[in-house]
Amino acid sequence: MRNPIAFVSLYLVPGAKGLPVIQSISVSNFRCLGSDVILGLSDLTVLVGRNGAGKSSLVDVLQFLSDCMRLGLEGAITKRHGIGAVRRWSSGHPHNVSIKLRTKREDFDAEYAFVIAGDREEEYRVQSEEAGVRMRGDAALGYSIREGKWIGGPEDLRPPVTSMNLILPLVAGDSRFKPLADELRRMAVYSIFPDFLREPQKYDPTRPMREHGENWISILKDQSESEWKSDLVSALSSLTGDIQDVRIRPVSGFLTTQFKHQANRVSRNKWFESSQESDGTLRVAGIITALLQTPPLTVVGVEEPELTVHPGAIRLLYDFLKQASRSSQVVLTTHSPDLLDHVDADDVRLVENKEGATTVGPMNEEQRQVVRDRLMSLGEIMRSEYLQMDLPLE
Repeated sequence: MRNPIAFVSLYLVPGAKGLPVIQSISVSNFRCLGSDVILGLSDLTVLVGRNGAGKSSLVDVLQFLSDCMRLGLEGAITKRHGIGAVRRWSSGHPHNVSIKLRTKREDFDAEYAFVIAGDREEEYRVQSEEAGVRMRGDAALGYSIREGKWIGGPEDLRPPVTSMNLILPLVAGDSRFKPLADELRRMAVYSIFPDFLREPQKYDPTRPMREHGENWISILKDQSESEWKSDLVSALSSLTGDIQDVRIRPVSGFLTTQFKHQANRVSRNKWFESSQESDGTLRVAGIITALLQTPPLTVVGVEEPELTVHPGAIRLLYDFLKQASRSSQVVLTTHSPDLLDHVDADDVRLVENKEGATTVGPMNEEQRQVVRDRLMSLGEIMRSEYLQMDLPLE
């Protein structure tokens, strides 16, 4: 019997402004996910499911691919505390991890795949890697590597092969493979920690913004204020009712943000340090900063954007997420009925895990029709009977 393989397949198609977006993902044995997990994506996709169902694992597939391009495979695995945390747990021979990707734009098509194998739970090696690209008007070009040896590829571009890392990040500077590496690099998933936004930060040129907001001030500083200030101030003003401006200030070699609050009738307007702001204010500021990055990311994932946010402000946050989906694909995870009250039922994907088998799919048609007829909102259905998935076709 063959060893089960962790398999990830992504299909990217032209999106807004010519940017590619992921149409569907097929995953097996990645982190906690079971076999043959298929996720269909729209411009805005909202993942809903119980704790431990696999929502975070699904979005981490995107972040893992991006980390492989920016940190290298070894760095991406180390970031997740080793290969044992990347591949699905096995009581026997460790599973292989396989990822396959296809991207398509009007001027660019590409395919990319690699397999990570290992004889022990704590070991891994790159078993194979393949890439193929075609720019409009040019002939197709690609390479193939098997068990540490070049099988095919450009004779003028063959860096040394190692068993611990991938070749694509090494050849990303070559104009023939740069578009493919860039698309993967420009994906990011965020879980904003307000404490990271509260403290002064050293300048950090890392792009895109770090996943917890550790360099959010640097992201703002490096962009023209015309690209972010009006949107950020408008959102925070609507959130708090009294924020009128935001500014960045250097302090003893660090960068800090200040928020200008409207005063009452007997006192003047006052600038407050970020350390004096609430968790909700800072978390919204971090999420909106992630959405306003330029150039737009290929994919922006946000884990539970509703955390620490007042229910009355969730509609405001959702509107920003929806607007961002016009230039980047946006993927959310949520447990919030208040957020679901504003979501299109067709954008929801339910994630379930029963006895190790993970299933992802749309809501059943009966519940979607109830929402379309405005008999109940998504949030009301979630509170009363929980959302139910369409049964798979025989």
